[in-house]
Amino acid sequence: MPRRKRAMDPDDARFKKMTGHVRESDFAGLIGGTVYNGSHIDKTDVTDAQGYGHSIKGGTWWQIFLYSRNRLETNTEFQNLGNVGNLMIRCIDALPEDWDVYQEECEKFLAKRRLQEPMRLLMSEIRKPHIKPAFFEKAIFNGEEVDYLTVRPLYIPRDKETEFHIFAKKDVVDILSSNLDVQNSKARNRTQTDDQKVIFRLEKNVGEVELRTDRREKHRLAKFRLNSQSIFQLLTDNLPERNELTDEIICYGDAIRTFSLR
Repeated sequence: MPRRKRAMDPDDARFKKMTGHVRESDFAGLIGGTVYNGSHIDKTDVTDAQGYGHSIKGGTWWQIFLYSRNRLETNTEFQNLGNVGNLMIRCIDALPEDWDVYQEECEKFLAKRRLQEPMRLLMSEIRKPHIKPAFFEKAIFNGEEVDYLTVRPLYIPRDKETEFHIFAKKDVVDILSSNLDVQNSKARNRTQTDDQKVIFRLEKNVGEVELRTDRREKHRLAKFRLNSQSIFQLLTDNLPERNELTDEIICYGDAIRTFSLR
């Protein structure tokens, strides 16, 4: 049977959630904002003094979304995003609902072969010039909900306790759409199968849409994640104009003109 990734255990998950809340509280305190306590499906983490929403990201990989079949089916924005929503549902439907059946099929690569066609179609849909920016806007900012991507980088200068970098939605969408190539994954050895993911590439893979299959209770969920260091570097390289509002708060591009403290 192919070797599987180690599933995140409950303690790891709790730690990641806790550190996320710490980031949100730290940032809200620094800007005079409020930690957002709305629905768990919302993308907003902090609302600033002007009422604009920030999605706060940190860590090695940013989980952008983790969607069930039902959520994709009922989310009107995804349903209006070309054929992306329906194709993600087709990818989910390529795998058996029963976890034990999926495990048996993995030994013969049956489920993975069924997944190839809808995953190829999903890649072709996302890479369309009018779909790709709309996909990033929906996935990262939930359309009109969130205004800024705010990043706590993986590495903080030694003379600082924390640091947050603020990027405006339009800049993020434009840069990712212009620079990331959309492809399907390719097998690296005989235990793997081609076309199991949609991947986003610079010189290397920096993001992926895949189906989560590593745990019984998280089976058949559509997951999108981005590599934090690669995307942060891409954004800062393409937005040389920056303004340090404080030692801890740095704005780039359009955010210099639109974001203000307190």
